[in-house]
Amino acid sequence: MVATSHSQSVGKRTLSLVVSVVLISYAVFLVQDINAQKRKYQWDFKTFYFASQANALGLNPYDKDSLDRLAREKIGLLYHYPPYALWFFSLLSQFSYRTAYSIYLLFKCALLGCLLILWSKVFLRKESGLLFFIFCFLAFNSTIYVDLVAGNISIIEQFFLWMGFYFLLKRKLPLFCLFIILAASFKLTPAAFLLVLLFVEEKRKYLYFLGSGIAFGSIQMASYLTSPWSSDFIRSMGFHFEEHGWSNPTTLGLIKDSFSLFEQKTGMTVAGNIQVAVFGLLAAVIVFLTWRAFSSLRSRMPEEKDRILIFLGCLTFALISLRFKDYAYILLIVPAFYALQRFSTDKGRIFLFILFCLSTVRTANLPIFVQGYNLVWDYYSLLLAFGLWILYLAQIQRTMRLPYPKYNPVFFIRRHSGFCFCPHLCKKT
Repeated sequence: MVATSHSQSVGKRTLSLVVSVVLISYAVFLVQDINAQKRKYQWDFKTFYFASQANALGLNPYDKDSLDRLAREKIGLLYHYPPYALWFFSLLSQFSYRTAYSIYLLFKCALLGCLLILWSKVFLRKESGLLFFIFCFLAFNSTIYVDLVAGNISIIEQFFLWMGFYFLLKRKLPLFCLFIILAASFKLTPAAFLLVLLFVEEKRKYLYFLGSGIAFGSIQMASYLTSPWSSDFIRSMGFHFEEHGWSNPTTLGLIKDSFSLFEQKTGMTVAGNIQVAVFGLLAAVIVFLTWRAFSSLRSRMPEEKDRILIFLGCLTFALISLRFKDYAYILLIVPAFYALQRFSTDKGRIFLFILFCLSTVRTANLPIFVQGYNLVWDYYSLLLAFGLWILYLAQIQRTMRLPYPKYNPVFFIRRHSGFCFCPHLCKKT
């Protein structure tokens, strides 16, 4: 019996070692492939690089024609970040494009390695393992790989965010505020995570929240008043919200595409302002339910309160953002894996059922369902985020032993259809 147990343990370690070697080898191959094809990949970085060069030459970094002339080719993408963010890219623009390309890629890989360690050691602890690293490769349509290929700054942004969350767990709130502001330096919207301070049990939280908000606003105001390109930056932000579908799976995009599909099938047109109103109403419901869950966590103080507070905040941010690109879903990797490890008890039956249904629709090419199927896949990451958000709300209520309110999605589904996607969450408390 002992020999059998020992042999099984050796077998597991051997399998783990083999899989680890395969994963590392494959990761190295992917990075080498991206680095070797400099004309094909990291198109976002190409925009950052030549925007920085344009700024150094006194040209407008938000003018696409200026970037095209410097690059001697069609850039294709506009520079959308604040003028002050150009200082970061100016460090790389001192090198040739090919050299800067490689430095930027390796820098992001180093930060990604730090992120993986931080996630596994601090935020997941016992839940992390080899399966987690496989999950990181595949989760949310391989969101990490998408960011490496696109050359966006998402991994850099995530590093600052999760460092901020780390200091929040350690109750070092000034450092939390600093790293959140750093994370928001490029895309601005991550500054919303400063709101997490309001649900932390700390006497000086309101002072830190007000101070960090003033600091962030002062930076933006100073940039606006001192940069000659401020108005161009504001105009460039308008292009952010035109994208939707698989590359920018947001709730607003899903609503618009759903109404578009409805119009194609019925000939009935729904006004754009009504679509925006539907999104506003849904966003308000999401914020209200999240606020209620946050309040429950604050008052009852369950185990793992802070981690759940962070994870639910990440999910809410993703659901209500007007722009949340495919590579931005890196933010949800840890909340998703935590939920799968902690909340799931159905042993994969529902997961397999969904997979079979999706593959059937795809191969059978059923009329009408084909368009709906394409819509599902365009917003698949967003739909997963919605499912995770509902799962977190249900788990918090179960932990708090609160009665299920009528507006809770899990309770509504169980009461009116008798169906429950996670049985132990639907037990009466």
